[in-house]
Amino acid sequence: MTPAGDSGLNSMRSNGSFDPIRQVSAGRPVSAVRAQRPGCEDEATPQNGPGETRKRALVLAQSFSTDMNANRPLSAACVLSRLADVEVVTTDFDHWTKKPKQKRQVEPIQRIVYLKTLPYYNNVGAMRLLSHLLFSISAGLYFLRRRKRFAIVYVTLPFNTLAWLVLHSAGGRRTIADVMDIWPDVLPFSQRLRRRLRPLFAAWRRFFDQAVGAADVMMAVSDSFFQETLKHVKAGCKSRRFYLGEVSLKRETPKNEVLTIAYSGNLGRLYDFETLLDVMTEAERGSIQLYVVGDGDRREWLLDQLKTRGLPHQYFGSVYDPDKLGAILSRAHLGFNGFVNTSAAFSTKACTYFAAGLPILNSMNGDLRELVAQRRLGFNYRGGDRESLKQCLAQVDRGDLASMSENCIRFFASDLDRNRVREDMYEFLRQCLEE
Repeated sequence: MTPAGDSGLNSMRSNGSFDPIRQVSAGRPVSAVRAQRPGCEDEATPQNGPGETRKRALVLAQSFSTDMNANRPLSAACVLSRLADVEVVTTDFDHWTKKPKQKRQVEPIQRIVYLKTLPYYNNVGAMRLLSHLLFSISAGLYFLRRRKRFAIVYVTLPFNTLAWLVLHSAGGRRTIADVMDIWPDVLPFSQRLRRRLRPLFAAWRRFFDQAVGAADVMMAVSDSFFQETLKHVKAGCKSRRFYLGEVSLKRETPKNEVLTIAYSGNLGRLYDFETLLDVMTEAERGSIQLYVVGDGDRREWLLDQLKTRGLPHQYFGSVYDPDKLGAILSRAHLGFNGFVNTSAAFSTKACTYFAAGLPILNSMNGDLRELVAQRRLGFNYRGGDRESLKQCLAQVDRGDLASMSENCIRFFASDLDRNRVREDMYEFLRQCLEE
């Protein structure tokens, strides 16, 4: 899927090298410490002037995480904290680890509320949709009971039902819709199922269209989503695309002698591992190795396939330390961004690879396919097509990969660097909310 449901398990959890934050217990600062996880810069939060009362903002986002550097709702909450006192409402279940979230509080976010919801262990199962629906209901009720407290409301899509309810009942509050996915369009349902349930899918999508049509401000994580959503926003809506922000990873480790493909993220059913393994099996023995970073419901299957086929590989497990992750990825030559079936436009794992200066093997459409071709950020292939992937690997030249790596580093610095994304978002929202 996208950044909302994709892949970003290792993208990345911090070990303390980045944002200074305060840990908060029961709403009270304990001590100022160097960041043990991603957060917001303390110095970015302005102090109130004499007699000033800051506005209050509510962030509603199931995918909010204090553990991931490339987390859009976290970035939005950090940015809004420079403009208002922010309260975040999210779920108590971690989509990426499939475990309960550690209910952390981080400054300068005033409060983070973790609503109880159902766990799920399959990203393409009915239980996930039920869990999301229950969160939408409970988060919507939370807002309705407390909306008088807030002057600004931010909500993420693809939670179409929640966004529709909140944006249509916001009254005179300033509303921000952040499009991270367009459901059901990007979900990997078969065409047969879509035809059989056409009225249901049409109603589902109608909630999206009507939700964004009520927003005062619209943001999106890709040009593809941005252009599609623009068709439905109201006159006067302020709109802009911001890619996901990621922190830079170290790029100092020498490359391996053997052509190395790295995969970092969730080991789930959306990713085109079968095609990659088939192409590696057909290649000259020992000519390609695979680095695997992450975990998921297909971990045992993937590692068993690699062992059974005799394919060179290393499995690193889940790597949360960005320095360690950078050291692993920088030894590789290519990052694997292969999907079985997705209409999403930009993945979290692609941000991770670019942060490490890695060109990608990409089957995703939308922004990423165009960027890879236009800026020479790697190679595009057709998902599920072995010959297409083999042709990409046949074009690999070490000198050309070095040039592509420089392109990736430049693109990351200009469009994906988290500090830059947050600063641009701050200037945009400041102007929107002060008008």
